[in-house]
Amino acid sequence: MPVIVDMDAEAAPKPRILVVSLEYSEGFDESVNRFLTPMTELATVQRVKKAATLTRLLSNESSEPYSALVLTDAALTLPENLPLWEHVLSYLRRTGATAVLTCQVACFVIPGDLDEFFRVSGLPDWKAGMYQRNIVVMNEQADGIRDATHFDIGNKDGLKAAYSVKSLCLSGVKSEHRWYVPDATQEDPNLNPAAVFIRGREGWDPERVSQQAAVAYGPVGEKGRIGWVGDINTEDPSVKVILALCGLDPAKAHVEPLKPLALRFDPAQGRFVEIEA
Repeated sequence: MPVIVDMDAEAAPKPRILVVSLEYSEGFDESVNRFLTPMTELATVQRVKKAATLTRLLSNESSEPYSALVLTDAALTLPENLPLWEHVLSYLRRTGATAVLTCQVACFVIPGDLDEFFRVSGLPDWKAGMYQRNIVVMNEQADGIRDATHFDIGNKDGLKAAYSVKSLCLSGVKSEHRWYVPDATQEDPNLNPAAVFIRGREGWDPERVSQQAAVAYGPVGEKGRIGWVGDINTEDPSVKVILALCGLDPAKAHVEPLKPLALRFDPAQGRFVEIEA
């Protein structure tokens, strides 16, 4: 039977996503592009780098609302920018959008600033937690996973059931708001000696570890949401997590594998340079 295109049928509109990079640096764009490239295949994506532009876009109530805002740096966690974040929160509460914190946020945020950021957001128990490499496991009973309609957790091309990641976790997150939690039964075999040393005398504390969240998804008012992805390297599985938090189907995204890098001393430049391992 010939395939005939029905011209009367309207294609479903793509969701609109706003990427917020107020501390934009070209040097960090590689990690942002890790999720930005597949995201543009599934959504209409815009990017803003100036606070005034962000304010204008979110104040325009006549335009189609964004389904998600992706914060790629820690600018909005700074005390002087909290009034602007309050404006973003009003937008989330009004439209039901999700703000996803990822990429450089976990790398450069000041713990005290992050704690205040979440307090202002109505999540006073969320605080900066442990920072190290862990094997993290999906919590299938979490809000947004248990009741997901835009992706299937059983699809092997979608979210990973477990993976190894170096991340800044959050403490104080309710169980139903933890998308991925460290596996408290084992330490990641990739944990290097320096990380073990930095952890100090406390050693491996399964109870404390089990209460951390490498990925979190919590409420802002009755309609809005905040997502947290603590992965500092934007590794392959985390890219799909970011897409899922934004309301996209991660199984439909093609993610370029992250190429392992090594350092080699370049005599001509007089410094170490990254090379593919």
